[in-house]
Amino acid sequence: MPLNASSLITETKYPKETVVMDKKQAKQLNAEMSSALFSETERFEMLIAAHWKKAAVAGVAIALVAALIFVAWNMNRRAAIQAAHAFADASDAAALEKALGTHGSKDGAIYARQRLVQLYVDAKNYDGALKQLKLIAADSRADGALRGRAKLEEAYVLELSGKTKEAAAAFSRIAGDANCRNAVRLEACAAAGRLLAPADPAGAAAVLARCAKLTADSQLARRYLAEVKSLQLALENGELSAAPAAKPAEKPAAKPAAKAAK
Repeated sequence: MPLNASSLITETKYPKETVVMDKKQAKQLNAEMSSALFSETERFEMLIAAHWKKAAVAGVAIALVAALIFVAWNMNRRAAIQAAHAFADASDAAALEKALGTHGSKDGAIYARQRLVQLYVDAKNYDGALKQLKLIAADSRADGALRGRAKLEEAYVLELSGKTKEAAAAFSRIAGDANCRNAVRLEACAAAGRLLAPADPAGAAAVLARCAKLTADSQLARRYLAEVKSLQLALENGELSAAPAAKPAEKPAAKPAAKAAK
């Protein structure tokens, strides 16, 4: 076949492989040129320019949330300070009642109620004291030791008010309450045995026998365990008059959490 210029150009000057390689090189060259023309900062500026409305809305929303959190925190802090001053300035039962009516949901209310219980007991206002002790015992902000102590003081107030049967029943419930500390349970057990023994020796013996198995895990618990065993021995010997009769507390206000935890 004779060769001519057109056939030579078609077959040798523009092979398919060469054309394909030229396109890849062109794409690579365009990418390199774009990268050279736009720095990272310029790309970021272009992104912001394209989505500035969304960015502005997000920024405003974040700022509003932060402001609301700060305002709420500041208001709670001021309310707590006001409550602390109101409780500290209250010098009598009426003032404490008023302060609790306004700030009863604040943390310091628990200790204000303890003070109010003491004032009520001194004034022989046993119903008022019982009401405050029930509130302390039901307050989830108080720790377990403080709630258990409030229940125990409630039973003592019942005894002071002359409600011996109700007091004995309350002491018996506390003695069987596994959520209370052993020292509190043993103290309640000794009190229940003391109150039940004259009229119901069998009931007293049952309560004392149940509590005698508790572990004396503190000095206070060991003291009341010894009293429980002493009462048991007196019941067995029929010497109820010789049993050590623990006197009801004259001022049965709930103890602070730090002391009750010991």
